[in-house]
Amino acid sequence: MSNFSTIIERWWLVTFASFMVILFLFLNNGPSSTNTTVLQNLPRPLTTSIDFPNTVNVQYPNPQNFNLNSEQATSRFPTSNLPSCIPLNLTSTNVEPEKSSQVTMSELKFPEAEKSSTQVPQWQNPKPSYFIGNVEPEKSAQQFPVSNSETSRLNVQVPQWQNSKPSYSSTGNVEPEKSAQQVPVSNWESSRSLTLNNQIPRTELQNSDPSRLNVQVPKTKLQSSEPSIEGDNVEEEIAMEETKCDIFDGKWVYDPQTSPMYDPTICDSFLSDTVSCRRHGRSDREYEKWRWEAKDCKIPRFNVHDMLERLRGKRVILVGDSINHSQWESLACLLYSSIPNQSSVPRPGWTFKSEAYDLSVEFHWSNFLVELEVNRTTGKSILKLDRVSPGARKWVGADIMVFNTGHWWANRKRWDWFQYKRKVFEDMKLETAFRVAMKTWARWIETNVDTSKTIVFFRGFSAFHFGKHWCYRETMPIMDESYELKFGKSLKEIVERTIPAMKTPVKYLNITKLTQYRVDAHSSIYKTPNAKQLIASGREKPQMLADCSHWCVPGVPDTWNHLLYASMVLDSRPRRTASHKLI
Repeated sequence: MSNFSTIIERWWLVTFASFMVILFLFLNNGPSSTNTTVLQNLPRPLTTSIDFPNTVNVQYPNPQNFNLNSEQATSRFPTSNLPSCIPLNLTSTNVEPEKSSQVTMSELKFPEAEKSSTQVPQWQNPKPSYFIGNVEPEKSAQQFPVSNSETSRLNVQVPQWQNSKPSYSSTGNVEPEKSAQQVPVSNWESSRSLTLNNQIPRTELQNSDPSRLNVQVPKTKLQSSEPSIEGDNVEEEIAMEETKCDIFDGKWVYDPQTSPMYDPTICDSFLSDTVSCRRHGRSDREYEKWRWEAKDCKIPRFNVHDMLERLRGKRVILVGDSINHSQWESLACLLYSSIPNQSSVPRPGWTFKSEAYDLSVEFHWSNFLVELEVNRTTGKSILKLDRVSPGARKWVGADIMVFNTGHWWANRKRWDWFQYKRKVFEDMKLETAFRVAMKTWARWIETNVDTSKTIVFFRGFSAFHFGKHWCYRETMPIMDESYELKFGKSLKEIVERTIPAMKTPVKYLNITKLTQYRVDAHSSIYKTPNAKQLIASGREKPQMLADCSHWCVPGVPDTWNHLLYASMVLDSRPRRTASHKLI
């Protein structure tokens, strides 16, 4: 039995071997002497790697083979009786079978090609279009012509050529563009069955009816249906409007027609001695007649009635040291002088009230903005850098807040120790302490201010004049625009780094430069009654009496309030967006 199985197995092996020999002989003696497979007829693919949106990897014929003539193509690629293979389902009606199965673009002949002298472009750095799907190519002088009957078979990505703008359409039966950059309106209107899923630039739609197209048009590319208000160059106009003018960069101009802005005798009853230069015998008035003028723009004129309307129903607070109190006195005078019968300033002179406008303007003392704790027994004081001033509970809820600090930091004798995180330090670098204090104030603002209701301002450092530019007996501003005080510069820089880093927006009233020039407008010896007599009699020296930190009112603090008003006006002006609508 085992011998029989062995015989059977050997018979099957011989039979299979014979079959393979016969098959090999049959294939070698076939009708064609060339062993060409379908794979050999396929062209070498060129896959696009350009990363455009909404594109796919489309295979193009090898660029280097487009200019081969028929003889070169035949010698390079063997012929076959098999049907020609055209990549990506392209079919040709006039391709001769005896030529190379590699079909060059020059051999693709369509009905309209005979009527056109268009040359086939070289495939150098082609720029693919965003059109994908059954798309007619552009009938441009730079494109190869394709008949309408044949384009229905196309399922390729049609390349855009040099200097052509890409379209944003995708997948659909889209009528081709008639030019390299724009589509006539009539073609778009006639294509009522058009369905687009992506975006089309507004320049391609012109005045066509958007309701007929299922198109999402980006707003930034829409041409406004509204006429331009001023000029035709809208982009430059918008840029000019969005560019904020620096109202704090400028110069002082002598303007006796508009300055001062009020009669100080009307509000003399609530002005402190520190600012009452007229009351204390200052005879010259020229320091009151200077107006600040910006270099690159026009500052809105101060309009007290407009300001009262803007402040109607609001609570305004000014928080800081005695120099900020001078700004409050100036603001109270500006408002009170226009409505003396409809307002009042009850003593001790820290609040202006107007029932007619439902308005209050308050001043709150806080020299450091952080807590200064004084031991009543020893008189020693601790500056607590990580605790905001205890009076901060009264700041909450105000509609407009104006803060300042700085001058008290310049005198180290005003406190004895620092405290930070329950640790007491006998000494600390001034800039470090001030930076910590500003961050403490910033955290309070971010935690307690409702930005939908409250606007926060921080007034910068006010210059003082000692030494070479001592304010005593000065009656004219410094006209040298290059003049700059160095003292307090490091603290000013800390303020200017802290404010932009805050989560809550704070408007910076940068009045340092404009005060540097006004050596003539300080209170000087006129902050003290009978100061002139004391100096004349020799009982006091001017160095002991001249105050070159505070300012006379009327005077420089009026300009701070003018710029406060200007900031409110400029920020409330409507701006035009890219769609040319007012907001």
